[in-house]
Amino acid sequence: MKHSLTFAMISLMAGLALAPAAQAEGEGPEGGKRGGHLMMLDLDGDGRITRAEVDGAREARFARADADGSGALSLEEMTARAVADATQRAEQRFARLDADGDGQVSKAEMEDKRSERMEKRAMRMFDRVDANDDDVLDEEEIARAMKHHGKKQKDGTEPKAE
Repeated sequence: MKHSLTFAMISLMAGLALAPAAQAEGEGPEGGKRGGHLMMLDLDGDGRITRAEVDGAREARFARADADGSGALSLEEMTARAVADATQRAEQRFARLDADGDGQVSKAEMEDKRSERMEKRAMRMFDRVDANDDDVLDEEEIARAMKHHGKKQKDGTEPKAE
């Protein structure tokens, strides 16, 4: 059980560690920042991500979690970092959802944002499938989309040829 909890915390930490960092400037999909979480790795702001920047971000992420500077993370340090990151994400999401600024997120505000995101996602998907940009999905485009949909298996590998 202790190992399961430790593994769960490591997984949580890895997933949450990237979330609170600053993102690149400019609007991107769904009103978010262009490049999303990936561009926060662009430490020098040149619009490119080098292996050195990825390594530097990993080291900085570890250092932020290593509160006592011991060079090793305790479960308490990992938990504290995960909670801090989750809290920051929740605060950011709350600010986006609270459209009327009353300090509460109503069901209507939550649904408005969800509908807006779903509409933008649907339009991006349509644009990807519409290969000839004529604003019509023909049989060939639909067939190609269906063929490519779900190509990778859950483990990330390509399916075997039939």
